[in-house]
Amino acid sequence: MLKLAAVASSVLVSLGLAAFVPAQPPGPDGPPPPKAKPKGKGEAKKKGEAGPKDDLMKAYNLLRRLRAADGSAGHPEERIRDWTERATRYYRDGLKAFDGGDDFLAHEYGAIAHDLARAADHARNAALLDRPDPDLRPPADGFGPDDSGERVRRALNRAYDRISELDNGDPALGAGFYLKASRDLYRAARRDAEAGREERGGELARAAEAMTHVADHLGHAADGPPVPPGGRGRLGPQPGVRREPPPPPDRREPNAKRAERRESDLPPPLPPG
Repeated sequence: MLKLAAVASSVLVSLGLAAFVPAQPPGPDGPPPPKAKPKGKGEAKKKGEAGPKDDLMKAYNLLRRLRAADGSAGHPEERIRDWTERATRYYRDGLKAFDGGDDFLAHEYGAIAHDLARAADHARNAALLDRPDPDLRPPADGFGPDDSGERVRRALNRAYDRISELDNGDPALGAGFYLKASRDLYRAARRDAEAGREERGGELARAAEAMTHVADHLGHAADGPPVPPGGRGRLGPQPGVRREPPPPPDRREPNAKRAERRESDLPPPLPPG
């Protein structure tokens, strides 16, 4: 009994001493101690954050498909080929800006290239619908989604609202070309919707909306990156955040009237010009 008590006391004393003795580092052949993870590195990118790499990659993927389709399908429509070439030039400018460390211009040029390529892609889809295959009989009336007409009208409403908003401001240098193209696409899409060519009208309406974003990003690129209050922008010291000018009194469609128009309604035609 005394021997058992002595053994227990020895074990307790050993455990108590171990608490005060620091752990020995591993030997030369042992594994290295774990490294502390530096703060701010290795953290996952927040979902929804888009950077210049994302814009340029999206533009590259779509342009590669468009250019490959142009080479295999003969001669595309002149304006679609022109838009594709313009998008390619903006994409290359975005790459140069990114290589030069200008993430702001890389983002804007990448977004311009992607939106312009989207417009060309939708316009190309609409043009393909004009070439029926004589050996492929279409299905009877009533096939397809029941809400196709409503989806086309929603696309037309989005394009109309975008064009109306941009028409109320001063376009940036070079943006007028794309605003005119968006108006032409919208008018053609609306004519198709009225004539019952819903699939073609939907593609042209989406092309019109995509084209408005090209003009938007051209304005952003011309304005330069946002200037913090009291910072120094391209035009010298800035007293604070730039104030947007009030909307002109002759706005085409007031907000109250726009709210009355449902997305399922056909938007009004654009005025001449």
